[in-house]
Amino acid sequence: MPPDEIGRDILVFKVDAEGTEQWQTLIDTGGDDIARTITQTADGGYLIGGEVWPWRGGRSYGVFELNSNGTVDWNVIGEGASASVVETAIGTIVAVSGSSTESSRTPLFDLTGNLLKSEVQSAEAGILESVAGTTDGGVVVVGTFGGDLLVLKKDRNLTEEWRKTYRPTTGRASEDIIVQTSDGGYLVGSRISLPDRGGFDVWILRLNATGDLLWDTTLGTPPLYHDVHFMSEGPESKSTVIYSNIMLGPLEEVVLDPGGNVLEKRALNASVPIIKTTGGGYVYAPVTWYCKPRLLIFSDWVGVPHVVKLDPGGLQEWDIELNVTFAIGRAVSVIQTTDGGYALLADRYNIPTEPQ
Repeated sequence: MPPDEIGRDILVFKVDAEGTEQWQTLIDTGGDDIARTITQTADGGYLIGGEVWPWRGGRSYGVFELNSNGTVDWNVIGEGASASVVETAIGTIVAVSGSSTESSRTPLFDLTGNLLKSEVQSAEAGILESVAGTTDGGVVVVGTFGGDLLVLKKDRNLTEEWRKTYRPTTGRASEDIIVQTSDGGYLVGSRISLPDRGGFDVWILRLNATGDLLWDTTLGTPPLYHDVHFMSEGPESKSTVIYSNIMLGPLEEVVLDPGGNVLEKRALNASVPIIKTTGGGYVYAPVTWYCKPRLLIFSDWVGVPHVVKLDPGGLQEWDIELNVTFAIGRAVSVIQTTDGGYALLADRYNIPTEPQ
């Protein structure tokens, strides 16, 4: 927990297709606000999932709904450690929160933030980490059960339809993301810890609509530390995965065939967070740090977030410096918006200018 009166604030930025900044929004509940996920809603607004830690009391999940102009229309805060959020195909909103020591919660909200239902799963039954909407109006949730990967499917009322676990050949699974594929199945990305040789590998799984494993593959060069940052389904049932070597970089993009075999590999001169755009290019959001002289030999480091667009060949098209600075901060997630622009989620410490 940071010192009293020093906590994070959540920042949301919107830029157009050419990178011109259109608006930015600050979310500050008065405590420590941690950004986790961002997704766009059907009406052009945005859902922000995160964690809220008041100065007095335990940490909670936070869900914030912004309209298309960046104004916060409503927010809900409830018991839990963090939040992954999604708007389902029937218009309701689902959040997932939990940790290794606390129960996971799956609350269901209407489009104005009213709680409709809340499911609770004990930590002994597994940790839920990320949620995605499905075409039938339900959701699929991914997490961990012990050292195994856990995936469960729920209908539009949050009634569980199936639950399955998948065991890596070595190590323990963690840090999971999931997307639905065009055939109704799922592409899952996980990080596997490797205690026998150190480091992490990236584990990619392809599941059918009922959760049966179609194939799995492991990416990464041991004994380094790898993490998956982006996944999508491409033409002809090919899969694209972008992952990083956390210690050494650069990012690597891998294209897998319908059976999970590697077709292509390429290094990307970029950083995280990163996405592949609908046009085949890339957008990522680095923070550039500058040394600002102050009082003789003293200096301050100032961070400026950027949004950078690369063409399909990996060459830079534009680099936009956003109108804000960080003393301490980070870019968390970037998404492509329905109007062809991009939205960036970040958080930064709100450090007082005077001693406390």
